[in-house]
Amino acid sequence: MTEWDDLADDVDTDDPYAEGTASILEAPRFESPTRPALETLSRDQRELISSWLSGFGSREDLLLWSHEATVATLGQLPPEWHIDRLMSLSELSTLLVVEEERERWVEEDALLSQKRAREWRLAVASRDLVPACQRALRKVRWSAVEYADDDDTDDPTVVDVDDQEAPAMRPGLGEVADRQRWVVTQGLRGFGSLEEIVETWIPTAIHASYGELDEDLAGAFWSERPLREMFTARDDTAAEFFRESFLATEFLPPFNTAVAKVSDRAGEAISGGETTDHSAVEYPSS
Repeated sequence: MTEWDDLADDVDTDDPYAEGTASILEAPRFESPTRPALETLSRDQRELISSWLSGFGSREDLLLWSHEATVATLGQLPPEWHIDRLMSLSELSTLLVVEEERERWVEEDALLSQKRAREWRLAVASRDLVPACQRALRKVRWSAVEYADDDDTDDPTVVDVDDQEAPAMRPGLGEVADRQRWVVTQGLRGFGSLEEIVETWIPTAIHASYGELDEDLAGAFWSERPLREMFTARDDTAAEFFRESFLATEFLPPFNTAVAKVSDRAGEAISGGETTDHSAVEYPSS
């Protein structure tokens, strides 16, 4: 049992703002933000928080969200946080919104109402998710390039935030995220043979983790038949649960480490929707 198991009991059900409905308040939108990388990151983070509050259709959806959270928070949520969410039966029943999925994990009399479950998610977001997003923004706030209109420049740089696909406008981080997402998705599906795992999947995961993956992982698939069968020979509910758990415990932590390190080193670049002034930027000397 975690400290969050008691949060629902602390929620003031008389609070008129705790109605379990989506927010109708929209954040301000700036056509030409001076630091578009921060605007891009902030939008991704707001979407992340919104999807957490809305809940998930399945444990697999939660696992995929956990990887998205790793990227959007630039690795500022520890991997243990995701593992705790994915491995706690009581928390699963509170994070999932499909009734038959919720009922898989706890007895009916221990199941929170949908409204109370959303209030619990709101509490966790307030205490964990939002602070992690704030730490992520702090990591890149001063390295984010500033684009300012210059009256003396005929063709200043104009960045269309809607066209920016990479997290925090860092293509290197976007590439890492895409490669990691492929690894997780393929692992959830399973494989046709051990060769696919050893020849393609594990090497790609090594690349996606910048070498942080456990060095014994490929050998474990060769030597441990039950492990191998869970990924190559079985497609039942128990095997699906095992693959989700294995990805959460063996892959999310090194992926998290890689994202945290790459975010400190990846350069910023504009993708699409731009006109550019390539002259050097000059700053005051004092």
